[in-house]
Amino acid sequence: MGAPATPPPPEATLIRLVREASGLSPETAAARMETRFSGSRWRQIERGWRGDSGTPVIAPDVTLAQMAFTLGISADRLADTGRDKAVEILREMEQSKVPPPAPIQEMAEPLAQLEEWQQKVILNALDERPRSAREKALLLRTLAEQIEAQDDGNGSTDDPSNSKAPGRSA
Repeated sequence: MGAPATPPPPEATLIRLVREASGLSPETAAARMETRFSGSRWRQIERGWRGDSGTPVIAPDVTLAQMAFTLGISADRLADTGRDKAVEILREMEQSKVPPPAPIQEMAEPLAQLEEWQQKVILNALDERPRSAREKALLLRTLAEQIEAQDDGNGSTDDPSNSKAPGRSA
């Protein structure tokens, strides 16, 4: 089915723009939420409609607040969209919850520091066999944990004497 003639609601546009600016896929952003959430549902909310039926989709207030919190969108900024109840929930989340472990921009920074061809090599390696976005994210998280564990055992990666590539012999 084609897209409806009506544009997505303002809060959906805000969520999409911040997610894209952060360099996250809907699956990655959804995986970072505290509650179980799918990338396809995230996409529906951003579009403002369901692709299979063309019916309108408006995020429930709690879901919208959780999405905004995950992306680091402030309650004041969400207030500009007119979703007052979601803003109240987000304000409470900001006051009572510990913020996400690191701002999304900081988490994406190491990848952004790589040359474009290096990023493509990593992504192409993940695509050598068909994998879902969730499987790719899990694989990357597992690899990151292994690298961090090696770093904890072998000293800093900034140390030139520790320049041996993981998993390779000299």
